[in-house]
Amino acid sequence: MRLQIADWFMQVDCDDAVTGQLPNLHPFLVSDPLSSDADILFRLQMGVSLSPEKTVPVLVNELEGRTLRLWLMPDHCSISLTLADSRQTYWLRASRDWKQIVSDWKPDYPGSYSVLNDFLMIAFIYSSAFRDTVLLHASCVAVGSEGCAFIGPSGVGKSTHSRLWLEHIPDSRLLNDDQPVLRRMPDGSMRIYGSPWSGKTFCYRNEGVRLSALFFMEQAAENRAIRLDGIHTFCRLLEAASAIGRDSRTFSPVSETLAWVAGTIPAYLLKNLPEKSAALLSAKVVFELKN
Repeated sequence: MRLQIADWFMQVDCDDAVTGQLPNLHPFLVSDPLSSDADILFRLQMGVSLSPEKTVPVLVNELEGRTLRLWLMPDHCSISLTLADSRQTYWLRASRDWKQIVSDWKPDYPGSYSVLNDFLMIAFIYSSAFRDTVLLHASCVAVGSEGCAFIGPSGVGKSTHSRLWLEHIPDSRLLNDDQPVLRRMPDGSMRIYGSPWSGKTFCYRNEGVRLSALFFMEQAAENRAIRLDGIHTFCRLLEAASAIGRDSRTFSPVSETLAWVAGTIPAYLLKNLPEKSAALLSAKVVFELKN
């Protein structure tokens, strides 16, 4: 199958029946032939026999019923995902530029499809880092051809604020509720895209709009929008970037992309209550930026 995310393409060698088990991918499936390989982020081959790494991983994370381990070797990267319920471990191995990727994944049982979904997200994060593209932990809304992102840790009210926009801001639509994509375009503009990863919200839009503003959410007893400088914006964006870390080869380009965002896109600390007036305030900021 071929996927298109943020106008990048990914070639995945797997049976077409697999996509039926992952409905979040359906809006991102494409069949038209490519005129050039330049827009292909990576090629992923499934069902390849892989031997486990023999060294200690540089990173171990517990992620909602699974354990992720990361190895950064001189000529390749390896990632393993172990499922808590079955103790089954799946492997992903990539070239250091993340253009060529292989995995031993196969559809052993229904729960294994979530592993493929995770592998695709990890592959996108790493491979797109070299192409001015970053996956961001945020909720994103759009009006017309303009969009803005609400950023902050889980539970701070990102999804609630997006819902308030949908209820009170005419013609607004949800672009993504967990992992939108930021991409710096060749002309220097910034766009924000929907992705196949939207948390618990079924919102999978294969669509991109111009990024107008960033709002870093903070619960408060009043509604205020405070303009942030580039340094504070960059630090907050770095915390929100969806990167596994520990790899300087991808950290460097991700940092460069986020620095560009921080230096060009207006950003605000949005002190807010979960109410209509907060959405009206952030919308007023966005619409004034357009005028």
